[in-house]
Amino acid sequence: MKLRFLPLFLLFLPLFSLCSCKEETSTEKIIHLWIFNNSPSPLEDMNKILKGFHVEYPGIKVEVTVLDWSNGFSKIVLAAATRKGPDVIQVPSTWAASLTDIGALMPLDSIANIWGNRNLFIAGARETMKPENSAYITSLPWFLDVRPFYYRKDVLDSLKIDPNSINSRESFVEVLQRIKKSKISINGKVVNPIAYPAKNDWNIVHNFASWIFSAGGSFLSEDLSKSNLLNDQTLDGIHFYLDFVQNGYNDYSNLDKTTAGVSNDFDQGKTAFIGETTSKSMYLENQNFMQSNSNTVAMLEYGCITPPTVKKGKPGKYFLGGSNLGVFSSTSYKRESLALLRYLTAQSDVQFQFSRVSGFLPALSETYDLPYFSENKNRKVFQKIVENGVSYPAVSFWSAIEIDVLTKRFNNIFNIIAGSEGKQWPKNQIDMELQAADKEINSIIGKYNQKKQSEETP
Repeated sequence: MKLRFLPLFLLFLPLFSLCSCKEETSTEKIIHLWIFNNSPSPLEDMNKILKGFHVEYPGIKVEVTVLDWSNGFSKIVLAAATRKGPDVIQVPSTWAASLTDIGALMPLDSIANIWGNRNLFIAGARETMKPENSAYITSLPWFLDVRPFYYRKDVLDSLKIDPNSINSRESFVEVLQRIKKSKISINGKVVNPIAYPAKNDWNIVHNFASWIFSAGGSFLSEDLSKSNLLNDQTLDGIHFYLDFVQNGYNDYSNLDKTTAGVSNDFDQGKTAFIGETTSKSMYLENQNFMQSNSNTVAMLEYGCITPPTVKKGKPGKYFLGGSNLGVFSSTSYKRESLALLRYLTAQSDVQFQFSRVSGFLPALSETYDLPYFSENKNRKVFQKIVENGVSYPAVSFWSAIEIDVLTKRFNNIFNIIAGSEGKQWPKNQIDMELQAADKEINSIIGKYNQKKQSEETP
């Protein structure tokens, strides 16, 4: 690994040859870092991670501000407009294009050789570095977010099911059928085969994504010019996911729950399979679980598999989210800010440290060579998902599509399904929602293109 890291350091050296001797620094430079709530104690955790940076660059002090997800985007836009913002900023991957469009992020072509090194960052994350319609790289991958599937080892063991045999959506359905027919119980309650949240959950679009991608579908056409929601492969992925409710594998009661509620049910033995973030494993590894029917404390035994979203014999493609880091255009400390970017994104030890406190995954490829990932069977699953991950399109209108259209319409679909319990499956109504979503997506893209054309016309 040292041989791999040396060329990377040399790559950055011309940009980051900052003074490392405090005696030579007349005044301490303060750079401001804005982040979001990425870990249990985001400010404290980030300051611990930055201790190494302050040792390496004693003349630079980093002051961290933690933004709230509910109003963070508006604060960033205001900071860009007034040119009174941070020096370095966390850029959620779906925001990278929008913030690039309004000129909030400094071009990073001074470190363009990073883009040329195809093995530096995980492939799916590289797609967000240089948004569509941008001439520049404007952010670097920081951490990744995926959705592995967790299973209760006690449930599979009792039915003599080998988790390695669950390698397609067909084999997954067979396992769900066995669990349903067995009526196995934990703590006196029958275990549901699978649970996923629906209409009250912010993950709603992410939870559909892997089923759509693995079916060969996508939300937008390849050239990003129109909706691809009504494509046969996209519809196949959507309907297959919804059919878990129709076929009785995901109980109707779960449609009113959030990810937290479904996750808690898994802990209590109510559910055999859930899809969750990788931070769930950090919780499971460190928490003891009180069984509801006794006063004894026992560790929940669990395992992970790649999302069983793949058709038999086909390659899998999975949801890949996360955040990048960028430098604010208005910074007065360009070189110092780039040094912080290098520290947080391009050093495997720092990437590893952040992964441990946050539960998210590294974006730097070489970090997965560490034993923590390479020698743990569950984290090997995480790596496989990351290596086959697909990011959402790096276009500025994606946020409107995700929030204003897909989240709304998928919510409507689950409301329709919830109201149909005990009645005929509402396929026609589901398809009408998808058709409406398709029109709305095309309208958003059309308005964006018209605006761009008007801006480009003298």
